[in-house]
Parts: sequence; structure tokens; C-alpha cells
Amino acid sequence: MASNRTRGRRSERGASLIEAGLATPVFLLLIFTVFELGLLAFSDLTTTNASRAAARSAGVFDARRNADFEILSTVGEKLGDFGLLELDYVVVYRIDEVGDEMNPLCHSQSVASAADPVRPCNRYLPADLNRPYFLADGVTESAHFGCGASAVDRFWCPGDRNTSLSGDLDLVGVYVRTDHRYITGVIGQTQDLSGSTVSQVEPDGS
Repeated sequence: MASNRTRGRRSERGASLIEAGLATPVFLLLIFTVFELGLLAFSDLTTTNASRAAARSAGVFDARRNADFEILSTVGEKLGDFGLLELDYVVVYRIDEVGDEMNPLCHSQSVASAADPVRPCNRYLPADLNRPYFLADGVTESAHFGCGASAVDRFWCPGDRNTSLSGDLDLVGVYVRTDHRYITGVIGQTQDLSGSTVSQVEPDGS
């Protein structure tokens, strides 16, 4: 009888180990999925908030020559170090009316106002967020920003944005695109995220 009881206990332990072995991968998959979805939601919220804050900066800095420099500074501040690692590109763009879409060309390149006066844009890469306003020599026309001949904001110069009450105030949008990278890979490798917000520039009263 004792031998039978021992064999029974061993059988129960063996069955428990098999059940645990089957349940553990499922449990870990669930934990990793929840973890990844939490990080994805955080990245999505951060991307959207960066766009909103940058659009507010676009409204405040209106037609000042350093407007895009300040917009990018806001994006960098809101994304933080972790978000900047996932940043794909930023677009500062113009639309004609609320509800209009950004010029689709802006996803791949800047569009000069001379080529499309209604929907121009400046497209910026992550490296542009680390550029100082001036080059080492401090010459305005060769600055990184300020609409000089080689400036990154020359395609749609901030100084050309209409802030006069005598005309329609410009609508400036800020599009932020990030590439979220999953850590565990259980639900994929990457996920494209974006946030786009439009703000009207503040009038200068003239």
C-alpha cells in the first residue's frame, strides 16, 4: 500500500510540473504583452503631447525668425531622452483651412513656399533638433536657422508667416513621427506613431 501511495504522489507531482510547464509560457506571454502595450501607450501619448506643445509654440513665436528653432526645442523637451531615440522626423507645415491635411510630400521632403504657397513645409530630422541656432562663426546668413541660404527652415521661412489682421492669419501645424521599438518582440518589432496639431499664429495687431 505504501508503495502505491508513493507512486501516486510522484504521479501528482509529475502532473503538476507538466501543468506548470504548459502554463508558464502563456503567463509570461500575457505579462510581456501587457508590458509592451503599456510602453506603446506611453510612447503614443508622449508623441501626441509633443505635437500639441510644439503647435502652441508655433502660435506664440508666430513670424519670428527663430520660430522653428523654438518649435523643435519644444518637441525635444516633451519627447525627452527616451522619446528622442525613437524620433523619425518633424514637419512644420501650413494649411489653408482647419481640417485640411498636411501636404503629403512633406512626409519625405521639405516643400518650398515658392513651389506650393498654400501648403509649404519644413521637414526636420532628429539631428536638426541638436543644431545650435548659429554656426560657429555666428554669421546669420550661414546659420542653421533664420532662413539663410543654407538654413534648414528656408523652405517655409517663419518670417513669411502672416500675422497681420489685415489678412488671414496663418495656420501652422506640427507633425511628429516616432518609431516605437518593442523590447520583447512578442507583439512585433516596431510601431509607427504620429501626432499632428494645428495652431493659428498670434496677430501682431497691425
